[in-house]
Amino acid sequence: MTKRLSKFTQQGGQQLSKATERIAHGSLVSSHFFRRYMVQTVLILALLMIYIANRYDCVTGMETITKLRTKNQVVRTQLQRERSIYMTSVRESAIQHKADSLGLGLAVQQQPPFKLSYTPAE
Repeated sequence: MTKRLSKFTQQGGQQLSKATERIAHGSLVSSHFFRRYMVQTVLILALLMIYIANRYDCVTGMETITKLRTKNQVVRTQLQRERSIYMTSVRESAIQHKADSLGLGLAVQQQPPFKLSYTPAE
């Protein structure tokens, strides 16, 4: 049994070295194969190139969509901020206009209010 095993490994090693030698010399697939299957080979290569091109377009399109979504979120946030600033200024000016029209003599303070504290006398 050991003789059979050693004979099998020697043949396997010889077959492996022949295959690597054929690969190194570029004769793994003969030119007859390509001549016989030229149309199929060209068709497969063309389909492979189309697949690669479509994949590239899809990936770049997805990256563009992601960038535009991020940009859209930033613009929406800026819009909301500007809207709130505008609404605040409109409310203040409307209240000031109403107070002036009623003749109440109220005005917007230029200084912040003072904090009053009370300490009981002992």
